[in-house]
Amino acid sequence: MSKVVDSESKQQSELERLIQEKVELATKLGLIGVYNPPLNYKDTEAYKRINEIDKRLWELVK
Repeated sequence: MSKVVDSESKQQSELERLIQEKVELATKLGLIGVYNPPLNYKDTEAYKRINEIDKRLWELVK
């Protein structure tokens, strides 16, 4: 039973870490807070990382 708790705890911490990283990247890109993204922001490494995070978050919450 402790393995189940450990697994849930790891998922929760990964979930929190990914959400925090996504918020930081989106804020840096100007997508959160004051909406002011640069031209071609979708071509940046930060935006690509946001998409990777979204895919992993989906796996964690489904």
